[in-house]
Amino acid sequence: YNISTKTVSYHQHSDLQKVDYILELLAQGKNLALVSDAGTPGISDPGGKLVQAVIERFSDGDSGESRVEIESVPGPSAVTAALSISGIPTDKFVFLGFPPHKKGRQTFLSRIMESEYPVVIYESKHRIIKFLEELAIAAKEAEKMPEESEIVRKGFKYEREKKKKPRPLTSIVVCRELSKMHETVYRGELKNIIEQIKGSENDQKGEFVVIIGK
Repeated sequence: YNISTKTVSYHQHSDLQKVDYILELLAQGKNLALVSDAGTPGISDPGGKLVQAVIERFSDGDSGESRVEIESVPGPSAVTAALSISGIPTDKFVFLGFPPHKKGRQTFLSRIMESEYPVVIYESKHRIIKFLEELAIAAKEAEKMPEESEIVRKGFKYEREKKKKPRPLTSIVVCRELSKMHETVYRGELKNIIEQIKGSENDQKGEFVVIIGK
């Protein structure tokens, strides 16, 4: 693209020396722009930690205002792009970012099932099928859960109350490569979406946004 402006790499594995180097450039009065090779910088992105470091380094102790001006540049966001074409009510929703790879994964799935609102997550091409299959298992297990109750204290009395069961999945929308040439949207039953993505290597390429309706 014939861009001659000097660039500095920054990613999730960058060490503290790289952060200090960037902060020093700002201290010298340099104007810097944070860009991302995919998605909005700072949203489920290591750039968020860099912005936090800038605020902590240059914030005024009394007012809390940053001595370095931090400006947003509005642009496309995969979350809102996916929600806008999902057909799912979007007046309220929960965004959980990327699922953890190992530790905390079951807790993450439980949060999805227990949410009262539609949940939006990001997933990579390497783990999209695994996530959808685990979500299908979690949904089946939730359907089998019996009604339970617990003893709760109300004032000076103890009463038995029914515990809320996880809300069933009413609809699933999976978006792939949003705003790009091969943008694809999968709707319908979860098992059918899994079979469709599994059936084609092309459908397993790109970045994914999954919306779990409630």
